[in-house]
Amino acid sequence: MAALEPMYRDLAEERALMSPRVDNIAPTTHPGGYYAFKHMGGTWPAQGIQALRINSDVVTHPVIAGKPRRQKQPLAPSSKGGRWVGLVLLFSTQTGALLAMFPDGVVQRLRVGAANGLALKHLARADAATLALIGSGWQAGAQLAAAIAARPLKEVRVWSPRKESREAFVGEYRNVKAVETAEECVAGADIIAASTSSMVRVIEPKWLKPGVHLSCIKTHEVDAEVLERCSRVVLHNRKQAKQIDNLLKDTANVAKERGKSGWWNDGSGRFEKYPDLCDLLTGRAEGRKNDKEITCFVNNVGTGLQFAAAGAWVLRRAREAGVGTELPDDWFSEDVHP
Repeated sequence: MAALEPMYRDLAEERALMSPRVDNIAPTTHPGGYYAFKHMGGTWPAQGIQALRINSDVVTHPVIAGKPRRQKQPLAPSSKGGRWVGLVLLFSTQTGALLAMFPDGVVQRLRVGAANGLALKHLARADAATLALIGSGWQAGAQLAAAIAARPLKEVRVWSPRKESREAFVGEYRNVKAVETAEECVAGADIIAASTSSMVRVIEPKWLKPGVHLSCIKTHEVDAEVLERCSRVVLHNRKQAKQIDNLLKDTANVAKERGKSGWWNDGSGRFEKYPDLCDLLTGRAEGRKNDKEITCFVNNVGTGLQFAAAGAWVLRRAREAGVGTELPDDWFSEDVHP
């Protein structure tokens, strides 16, 4: 959170550049799936860093507990079984040189958690003490860490459709209670944080009581009905509602997820009227006004600038600790004029 906040301030003041997220979508031979190549970037002169984040994925839509999910399949071969492919590359804005490469998996969930945590600092009640987590997967752990960093929590409850996932989450994190129903999870909670792969709404309007703060990590987890019940809504990124899809025609199994209809672009929501995190952190948009407001943070789309900020921090710490593998610079440069 500390690493990302100055980046958002620089972006608000036009001292940083954000390259939009673009997804190339094409057919694949994997049953029920499609191929997705995601790329996003960001330039942060204050740290002398240009970041590029890429993912090469096969995506499927399994139905879990009656709801469709978006899941990336670990199909890349290795001696330890299938793996996923995601990389972050850092370049110097002073020399153009490649500075570092590392997998995106850990950093990407931390930057999602950090964005939600920064919003929580400004939007949740100061005395918020109970967190309800909807979802118990990889992303939920970072949401928990960010909430703890922002507020002195006294109680954390978690619910997800599969009991084994809930129990595994509780086994990994201390002082977290797994519950049997979503209603039990959110009852009386000060903060409701959705952290799922669902392609349909997971937060119900009837759960939203005066004073609660809710958040999500993707647009599908809420809808216009939920947002209309909120006193204050803040987006992650107002400049780009969702990713830009380059969709190869006749690509199967993609329509439900990549359809053009959603509260963010079908007129049912007010996307263009909501402020974003940059506005909130620079005071251009107000945070919570009183203890009765229902506030909401929608992490609608990630940015490559998050990887520039987090990556600069990782690179500095790696150099200080003397960890990582040094590779010859000549491998990643050339002696001919491109």
